[in-house]
Amino acid sequence: MSKHESVIIHAPLSRRFPALKDAPPEFAGVESYVLRVRAKDVPSGIPDDANPREPNLNRQVYRKVRASLLGAEGSGAFHLKHGGIVVIAERVERIDEDTYRLVFDREVKQGIANGNHSYQLILESQEEGNIPEDQYVEIKVHVGVPSDAVADLADGLNTSMQVREESLADLRNKFDWLKDALATHVNGQSAVAWHEGDDGEYDVREVLALLMALDPNRYPLEDPVGIENTYARLSTVFRAYLKDPERVMQFADIALEALELYEYIRITAPKVWNGVFRKTKIAETRPNGLFKFPYLIDASGRASGSDVRLIKPAAVPSFAAFRALVSVPDEGAAEWRYPFEEIKGLWDQYGSEVLREVHDSVMRQHNGNTHYAGRSVMLYRATSRTLELADLRRRVSD
Repeated sequence: MSKHESVIIHAPLSRRFPALKDAPPEFAGVESYVLRVRAKDVPSGIPDDANPREPNLNRQVYRKVRASLLGAEGSGAFHLKHGGIVVIAERVERIDEDTYRLVFDREVKQGIANGNHSYQLILESQEEGNIPEDQYVEIKVHVGVPSDAVADLADGLNTSMQVREESLADLRNKFDWLKDALATHVNGQSAVAWHEGDDGEYDVREVLALLMALDPNRYPLEDPVGIENTYARLSTVFRAYLKDPERVMQFADIALEALELYEYIRITAPKVWNGVFRKTKIAETRPNGLFKFPYLIDASGRASGSDVRLIKPAAVPSFAAFRALVSVPDEGAAEWRYPFEEIKGLWDQYGSEVLREVHDSVMRQHNGNTHYAGRSVMLYRATSRTLELADLRRRVSD
């Protein structure tokens, strides 16, 4: 298979802008083309690998763009009212007077860098066949852009509606190590929303925060200041990850098991605290339908489900207690102190004690407010102490 793909564009009006003479060396080869294209003739197939967002066409602003495209306020001026579509390509080939071929390299992130929502709206409206003949859109094509500058270009282009940090981080391949770590599981990668608009049970920031919550060096058992942010302030924790990703990459080998443990804690809480749990404030129920646990596979090979689970502000402090059972060297991979099945067995054995600590914190210290409990450093200290003592008993018995 060729590493290149291409689309044909008919542009009645076009202009080429050569590279600036005083451009920085790395951008000395960047040329730009402005193509004014009939909206009904915009081709499908332009890749969107350079765009940090997945399109969400239900937002109010895009409903207004659709109305403008369809001529709700008069036709013929869409290209004046709309910012256009910006594309990064390998090269532009002129076929004839008003026909061009855009060529894209599959091996680097090229395609639409800005305007993907509008592009998708135009394609949808083409299928409906109701775009006025005199509606045009401007497509600006940059060629010769260094591959390592694509993310910065997309960042700048998307400042009119701020791109979430994780979207740009994904564009910069900051999560590739985690994707690789989760790839062996049937739901490993699909259960995570890697960037804005992506589907997934977990926000990637949440996954990173859970891994960071297991780090006893970052959050010492006796004084885990800041660990509450792994529940309450994902943006703060995510920025800490971006400053030092290698520190979190140490958890790659146990990432899948960590997510399985997190879900195991949430789904087994009713069993661990049998007869009591469902009636408490730390229980979350779903009368219609089931909560899904993508990292817990049932006998049929599907994600497990349950109509009740441990709420997140209780689950994170319970899960974070297991950092008492993780070893993290100065260099090298983090690892469980015991085989993973034994780690889960310790939850089966001591989970009721952990849940009592959580419940007491909610009811006695925070007057039933689960969110405040999830933000309590004292609670994280208490839950980890329970497993720390469990670990001590185990080692003494050995």
